[in-house]
Amino acid sequence: MENSKFQFKGFTILRSLIERTEETASTNLSVGFSPRGTIKEDDAVFQLNLSVKIQDKNEVVNIEVDAKANYEFDKAANLEELDNYFYVNAPALLFPYIRAYISTLTNLSGYAPITLPTLNISGIGEDLKKNTTRE
Repeated sequence: MENSKFQFKGFTILRSLIERTEETASTNLSVGFSPRGTIKEDDAVFQLNLSVKIQDKNEVVNIEVDAKANYEFDKAANLEELDNYFYVNAPALLFPYIRAYISTLTNLSGYAPITLPTLNISGIGEDLKKNTTRE
């Protein structure tokens, strides 16, 4: 496990939608998150499904991205000791990839790119904890 209790193993974009009704979008964007997790104890894998929805105040832009990320954890570790990794670190590791994906796609669309700011998303940890199952 290379001396780490928790490791990011990669991600996949499952679904993405980018809609624009006008060329110029407001810079006032709202970002919403919908996280779900699965702890696969026998395989020592944590799977995070993170849906991100972005809209501007004028409803000119609508962006939805669903991503899945996999993380490995040390089988010998107590799962309660890994709570912070599952519910805080996992989304924080995945979000920059989603952010870059959105920036790249919107940049290639012929419109001005939408670059989300870096965000502290530790607040979604409680929602993720409530929406995590064990297998």
